[in-house]
Amino acid sequence: MTMNGRYNQALTRIPPPGSGCHCALLGVANLGIMAGQADTDILHDIKSAIPPGQRRVPDSEIQAAIHRARQDCQPGRTMPRTPLKTRSQLEPIEDRPAYRADLIRRSQGATEADLKRISPVVLAGEPGPQDAVILLEFLYDPEDTIFVGARYDKRVAPVHAWLEKIKTGGVVPWPHIMPNTVTGGQHPTKNGTQSFRADSAVSQFTYAVAEMDDASRQDQVQFWFTVISEKLLRVSCLVDSGGKSIHAWIRVNQPDRAAWSLNVEQNLFERWLVPLGADGACKNPSRLSRTPGHFRGEKEQWQRLLYLNPCVWNR
Repeated sequence: MTMNGRYNQALTRIPPPGSGCHCALLGVANLGIMAGQADTDILHDIKSAIPPGQRRVPDSEIQAAIHRARQDCQPGRTMPRTPLKTRSQLEPIEDRPAYRADLIRRSQGATEADLKRISPVVLAGEPGPQDAVILLEFLYDPEDTIFVGARYDKRVAPVHAWLEKIKTGGVVPWPHIMPNTVTGGQHPTKNGTQSFRADSAVSQFTYAVAEMDDASRQDQVQFWFTVISEKLLRVSCLVDSGGKSIHAWIRVNQPDRAAWSLNVEQNLFERWLVPLGADGACKNPSRLSRTPGHFRGEKEQWQRLLYLNPCVWNR
């Protein structure tokens, strides 16, 4: 589906005022801008698409959503394709622990609600399957093939198939998701077996997953709030693991495995993230993350979407 198609589809899904309309406006505006629509056309389209409800939606409310979306997105661009570049490659950092502490201090008092507040896509107030739906609809094309499942599952399928299962069943039964797309075929693993979800099966090297279990939840929230606010890394989304960590999906956009090895494994992880306390085991391209919208039974906690930016800033 083209971006214009996704925009037009989103227009048909705007709920009536008083039933979640306000939360939907920013998401629709984001898609309109990503499709290259002018602000005046987006305003007209949204006004025409809003169904009757309990109250009237003023133009100023729609314009505010468009303005916020315009600050985060560029027309016609859904995935920045420039090479990964972080400030860490420009500014030598001698004392990494002190630097991490300073990043945390800069956002002292920031909460999960603040992460949601700065999210370009307005997120649902309560956890549930809608978190998975919004992530899949905003970060992938319907025909992209991805892995979703338990840790040792092998299933891969197009995004539209996963969405249909979620919307039909009303639940997200799969705890894990691989952020990077795969070819859909089997490829060799390091031990010589065949797998649909090995590093060699990755088709687009778009996201790196970062987590830091050694920090408290509050410190993680403040760390990522600073990283996002100061644009230190291209953070596409933050996922609450339902445990002790927050998973950050960092958009790296590497052309192939060799570039990933140099720019992600060596530059991003070994020189920046790992010295700051991130888990070095997360640096391979087939790394799993937690699926937002899944209820983690052993922890009795939801895996939640805390931040989502489908058109991360581009240097």
